[in-house]
Amino acid sequence: MNLDPVTPVALVVDDEPVTRLMVKLTLQSLGCAPVLEAADGIAAQHVLREHPEVALVLTDIMMPRMDGLELLRWGRQAVPEAMWIVLSGLETFDSAVAAIRLGAFDFLPKSPRKEEMSVAVRNALERRQLLAERQRLHLALQHKVRELEETSELLRRDLERAEVIQRALLPRSPPPMEGYCIQAVYRPGQHVGGDLYDVIRLGEQHLAFYLADATGHGVTSAMLSVLFKQRLVLMDPATGFALPPAEVLAAVNRSICEAHAAPGLFLTAVFGLLDTSDASLTLASAGHPPVLHARDGRETRLVRRTGPALGLAPDAHFGQERFQLLAGDRILLYTDGLLPSGSERELELLQDVLAKPLASAQEVMAQLHGAAPAGADRDDCTILLIDAHAGASWFDNGAELPAAAASVAPRPEGEVVFFGEADHVAWLALRGRASWMHCDAFHEAALAVLDGGRSLVLDLSGCEYMDSTCLGTVHELVARGGVTLADVPPAIRAMFEELSMQQVLTAVREDGPAAPELYALDAAGGQAAVQKRILKAHEALSALSERNREEFRDVVESLRSERDGPT
Repeated sequence: MNLDPVTPVALVVDDEPVTRLMVKLTLQSLGCAPVLEAADGIAAQHVLREHPEVALVLTDIMMPRMDGLELLRWGRQAVPEAMWIVLSGLETFDSAVAAIRLGAFDFLPKSPRKEEMSVAVRNALERRQLLAERQRLHLALQHKVRELEETSELLRRDLERAEVIQRALLPRSPPPMEGYCIQAVYRPGQHVGGDLYDVIRLGEQHLAFYLADATGHGVTSAMLSVLFKQRLVLMDPATGFALPPAEVLAAVNRSICEAHAAPGLFLTAVFGLLDTSDASLTLASAGHPPVLHARDGRETRLVRRTGPALGLAPDAHFGQERFQLLAGDRILLYTDGLLPSGSERELELLQDVLAKPLASAQEVMAQLHGAAPAGADRDDCTILLIDAHAGASWFDNGAELPAAAASVAPRPEGEVVFFGEADHVAWLALRGRASWMHCDAFHEAALAVLDGGRSLVLDLSGCEYMDSTCLGTVHELVARGGVTLADVPPAIRAMFEELSMQQVLTAVREDGPAAPELYALDAAGGQAAVQKRILKAHEALSALSERNREEFRDVVESLRSERDGPT
């Protein structure tokens, strides 16, 4: 579409020469040039074919050969960018209204005054410019969409290639170990995953195995899991003996902390060492989901974490647990993608599935992980199953999930922040996995309550996880006053304790009024507002302790730099 030149071209169509001359002179005084003329609709068609750049047409209605309405009907198709103003006498007022319905911009009385024509012409030309600008922006948007689609396709291909490379880091087949059956199933969430596992034979009598899960998923988590594998040391270089699991995790934790200083990047892992000479198994867990130890005819035992996640603190301490692995026992390791919420109900389901005779790792995966809905942002999932009996061992690192109905209904996505009120108290609830994407809506709703002089209850009964931005936002609100916390799950309380959030812990109430009906809040927010919220949350956490200040220093400095821009 061509925008108007500096001086728009106009056309006057009227069978009366005097009227044409008056209108022409007025248009010229208004800045139109050249101003073309035509005595009727047929002549106007010839002019418009020769001058498609015409921006404005003023036409009479009653004319010989072709009247103004027929010309307008033709012109809206032939020169769609031109703006039309009809000239109407009292006897053709109804026709003028019909012209507006056909697409004319305005109508003026026959022999219009200069002031009237000036307003109508200016408005018509401004409208034309607006339409042209809208069309230009639409075309630019279409071009940008095509560019983004092409970029997205390139990224998709790169991610697929990266997933192939990462899959190559996984073991292809289990080492032979007489009297034991080892099975593994690996499923990435979105092409590239943060899960990693391996089973390694150390000497004649030891079998080492591990399962690690980096935060999030995608390229960043995959690279973090690769760093873990690269820094893992399983044997004492001086003696050649297998290292105890607790020492292995402590050493790799120090190495990861030295290698990166990016807050929020960490991984969980469980490491095991099986001594086949006496059938003893030693396990150490760095913040990982519980390991299941199933014995025939007995209640399944849970081996919980023996230390924090890796990459958080270089001086972290790790314990370990040693027990006998009797004939028929089963050991199951898994990443949190298998159990989305980690609830006791899901753990019970997992124990029931594991207790079934000869249940394989694929059956466990199929019944608990299930087939994700189309378009779902499914997390990575890995299972490692070790049976203390002879049998076929195999590793399944394929991309397709075995077909089976899911036993656990997936939690609805997108609804995390909920609100309700009664009398002088309001409730805000966080449910599921709360992250920085939800904090702006959460914070704004809380401020509206507190600024209104009402008390606020934060209901965390359904909260499974908070990232650092969410934790900092909660601290900031509690420090403001008038906020209490209700039904805080143990996992969330542990996060408060780890970050020295004493004021928040003091605000926790074990009993209180029942919450009213809650409804979901929209978590959308502008990019600037979101960045500001993330910065303030991390500043609040950094002020709580020296350890927090060191842990969040880089992210705070980075966010401040983005806010202030280049100097």
